[in-house]
Amino acid sequence: MDPIKRISEMEKILNDHNDLIENLRAAIERFEAHQEEYRKLSDYYSSQTYFDDLERYDRGEIPEDLPCGVLSEDAVFDLFGENFNIAIEMLELATEVLKYR
Repeated sequence: MDPIKRISEMEKILNDHNDLIENLRAAIERFEAHQEEYRKLSDYYSSQTYFDDLERYDRGEIPEDLPCGVLSEDAVFDLFGENFNIAIEMLELATEVLKYR
């Protein structure tokens, strides 16, 4: 391979990966910062308050125009699964990165 082409290709990889790391770091920081809010949702979902709110919704005591996805078992359950799965994926990726080092 021509040295000019190779150096240009490696420079692009360097810059692209630096950008990816910067974006990933920001995403991880936001994800980490939101875990307290996530735990609040988890606590709510397993509380009597959740079941009381669900009963109120079923009785029509909650305004129809109020978004109530949180009262859907599927939406919250799916989020819990995704949160778990992304944590596993982060561990697997971190392991792979460390192995290659």
